[in-house]
Amino acid sequence: MIRSFSGPFTATFVVMVFFLLMQFLWMYVDDLVGKGVEWYYIAELLFYTTAGVVPLALPISVLLSSLMTFGNLGEYNELAAMKSAGVSLFRIMRPLMALVVALCVLAFLFSNYVLPVANLRGETLLRNIATKKPALNIREGVFYGGIEGYSMKIGEKYGPDDRLIRNIYIYDHSARSGSGKLIVAEEGRMDLSPDERYLSLFLQRGTTYEDLIPSKRTDRQRHPFARSRFEEAEIRFDLSSFQSGDLRENDQKSFNMMNIRQLEESVDSMRHSLKARQIHMESTLANKYRWEVDTMAAAGLVPSHPGVPLLSRLPESMQRRAADNALRLARSQKAYVSQLSEEYDWRQKVIARFRLEWHKKFSLSFAVLVLFFIGAPLGAIIRKGGLGLPVVVSVLIFIVYHTLSYSMEKLGRELVWTPFRAMWTAGLILLPIGIFLTYKSATDSALFSVHSYTAPFRWLAGRFRSKHTA
Repeated sequence: MIRSFSGPFTATFVVMVFFLLMQFLWMYVDDLVGKGVEWYYIAELLFYTTAGVVPLALPISVLLSSLMTFGNLGEYNELAAMKSAGVSLFRIMRPLMALVVALCVLAFLFSNYVLPVANLRGETLLRNIATKKPALNIREGVFYGGIEGYSMKIGEKYGPDDRLIRNIYIYDHSARSGSGKLIVAEEGRMDLSPDERYLSLFLQRGTTYEDLIPSKRTDRQRHPFARSRFEEAEIRFDLSSFQSGDLRENDQKSFNMMNIRQLEESVDSMRHSLKARQIHMESTLANKYRWEVDTMAAAGLVPSHPGVPLLSRLPESMQRRAADNALRLARSQKAYVSQLSEEYDWRQKVIARFRLEWHKKFSLSFAVLVLFFIGAPLGAIIRKGGLGLPVVVSVLIFIVYHTLSYSMEKLGRELVWTPFRAMWTAGLILLPIGIFLTYKSATDSALFSVHSYTAPFRWLAGRFRSKHTA
C-alpha cells in the first residue's frame, strides 16, 4: 500500500510544485530580467520559492494520490478481493494512515522551522533584486538613462575593450546643473575606476550648451543659453548605486518569517504596547474633558451660582466666543478620537495577522489529514484510477477547500472572526464529509444511489400507513 501510494504522491507533488513555481516566475519575470544579477542569486531565489509553495502543494498531492491509489485498487478489483478475504477498509488504510500522520508531523515541522527561514531569505532576495538598478550597458546609437540625472548616447565604440568612443551626446538634467545642459564631443575615452565605483569620460573637441533662466519674465521668452567650447574635459559618474553588494542582506522580519515561539513573543509584546497605548489615550482624553468650574469661580472668572449652567454665568459678550471655542474644541477632539480608533483597529489587525500565522502552522497538518480521509474512501467508491476522473474530482475538492480557507482567513484579517475560527473552520467543514465518505466506503454503501437515501423515509411512510390501516 505504501509503495502504491508513494509513486503517485511523489509525481503529483513534483508537478504541483513546478506548476506553482511557474506561476511565481510569470508574476515576477519583469523584476528578474535585465538586472545583471548573478545566476546563483536567481537559483537561490527559486530554491526558497520552492519551499514557500509546499503548503499549497502538499494537501492537493495527498488528496490526489490517495484518490488515485484506492481508485486503482477498486478498478482492478483488488480492493474487493481484500475485503472478501476478511480485510476491512480500515486495516487496508492503516499503513497509509500512519504515513499520512508522519507527513502531518513533517508538515508542521517544515512550516515551523524551514518555511520562516525560506520566506525571510526569499522575500529579501526578491525585494533586493527588484530594487536593483539595471546593469551598466551603454550600447552604440541608443540613449542610455541608467545613470541617475543623465542621458547619453555614443555613436561608435572601438579600440581595445571598446574604450574609445566617437560622437558623444550627454544630457545633464541632474539637480546640481539647475537647468538643461547638453554636452557634445567628437571623441573620447571611457575608463572605470579600479573598484568600479566611478565611470570617467575623457572628452575631446566638444561644446557645452546650457539653458539660462533670467530673473525677468520678459527675458525668459527669448530662451537664452550659454555655449562654450573645450578641447579636453573629464566627467565622472558615480556608480555606487550599481553595486549590489550582498543581495541577501535584510533588516526586516514579518509575521510569515517567524516560528511559533517568535510569534508568541511578538504577540505578547504588541499586546503590552497596545495596552500601554490605551491607558495613555484614556488619560489624555480624561484630562482634556475635565471641568474646573469651582476653580474658575474661586478665581473670580465666573460667578459662583451652583445649579446654573456655566454658559449662563458668563457675560453676554463672552457667551458667543465661549460657544465657538467649545465647538472648535469638540470638533478637534472628535478628529482625535477618530484617529485613535483607526490606530486601535490597525494594531488589532496586526496582532490578528500574527495569530493567524500561528494557527496556520497547525491547520496545514490538519488539512492534510482531512483531505486524505476524503480522497481514500472516495477513490474506493468511484473505482477509477489514472489521471482522468481522480484529477477532476481532487481539483474540485481542493478548490472548495482553498476557497473556504482563503475567504475565512480574510474574515480573520478584518477582525470579523477570531483567528482560531478563521483558520480551522475550512478543515472542520470538510471533516464530516471525510467521516461520511469513510463510513460509506467501509460499509460498501451505494454513495450515488437515491434509493439508499430514501430508504429511511420509505420505512417511516410504511409504518405510518400500517398504523393508519389498523
